[in-house]
Amino acid sequence: MVITYKNLLYYIKIYFLFVVITLSFGVGSAKVFASDQTFYSLNDILFYDPDSCAVGSSEGTGVLVGNDNLEKILRYYVGKGLTLAQASGIAGNYGRESSFNPAVIQGGAIAPDNYIPVDSVGFGIAQWTFTSRQAPLVALSQSTNRKITDLSLQLDYSWQELNGSHARALVTLKQAVTPDNAAYVFHRDYEGSADTEAEVKTNRGGDAISIYNQFKSVIPDGSSSVTASTVCTGNGEASEYIDGFVVYNQNDTKWSGNPYGNGATIGSSGCGPAAMAMIITALTKQTVTPADTAAYGASANPSTVYYDQSGAAAGSRHNIHSVMGDNWGLKSTYLGKDVAKINQGLRSGGLVVTAGSGASPFTTTGHIIVIRAVTAEGKWLIGDSNSTIGEENSKKEWDPAYILSMVGDSKYVWLLTK
Repeated sequence: MVITYKNLLYYIKIYFLFVVITLSFGVGSAKVFASDQTFYSLNDILFYDPDSCAVGSSEGTGVLVGNDNLEKILRYYVGKGLTLAQASGIAGNYGRESSFNPAVIQGGAIAPDNYIPVDSVGFGIAQWTFTSRQAPLVALSQSTNRKITDLSLQLDYSWQELNGSHARALVTLKQAVTPDNAAYVFHRDYEGSADTEAEVKTNRGGDAISIYNQFKSVIPDGSSSVTASTVCTGNGEASEYIDGFVVYNQNDTKWSGNPYGNGATIGSSGCGPAAMAMIITALTKQTVTPADTAAYGASANPSTVYYDQSGAAAGSRHNIHSVMGDNWGLKSTYLGKDVAKINQGLRSGGLVVTAGSGASPFTTTGHIIVIRAVTAEGKWLIGDSNSTIGEENSKKEWDPAYILSMVGDSKYVWLLTK
């Protein structure tokens, strides 16, 4: 028989079909869903496992906590047992070296993820300059399957050095009490730049003091450095309410002066009804404002909605989700401080109400917010009613662990669904 080009293609297709069927039934690990088969076949994808996860490192080092690299750096070292003052001293140096960017090459260029450091050319958050210090960083990158530009890799490497080749720096750093002194000894025993002693004390020391003052009410000594959920916080799919979510400002003049409890107003104490108004509006497709939810709270049973402080109702009890949710036909499900459950609830079309105290988006006296969406990368979007600050907070993406770190011992986290 003469084998034509067309026949050859036919036999090749039959052969590959046989291989796919054999592997699918014989091995049993590859999964292809019918709804996706056309897409995969058109894109030359033979095997796809939806349960797999290639995010994170083989070491499972954890996801750094913080809303920017500076905060992540501080929380990392505080999580290792340093004080915030000592961590600020390190950060004061890193800021001058790299502006906290782990991809910076000496001179200002930005390195690609596959960059190989060059001898005598600084690289990374600490601007490691010579092969003797660059080569172990490359080795750690390869052994843990992390990009050379990964911040967690470089922080882990710095900690490796501080417990090995540069152990003296860790000893002297732990003796430092003030952030400026920590910056000085860290530069002397670890960084070793060409800056003069006066420059170090003025610039790096001054930066360390500013950093410490910025975060002293945000990061307590002894707090955690990474989340316990290290891999697959994002699944490549964003939940509903990424866009088009109505965020109410409790200080809007249309209702800020409305009463909420004994002597209190929506503006002063109405984060609870404002949060519930956002949730009810989104889930029921009705326009329900903080004025509506606050009025219902007053008419239903005030003792179940407000808590008393010095004889005056000064906020919302942690059952406001059920009192108000029930009235508008919503179902409440307790989730607790569980990132996976919260993400699942958000991706199923629900919204989450939670309360905490501390740094923004919460307040030192306590604040209720809405977790409204999870992005494809696993970050959270929120609804925050706290005036113009809340409006800005509602536009940001937040690390789940950062949010949950300020949710109190009551673990007030509830999913509301239609």
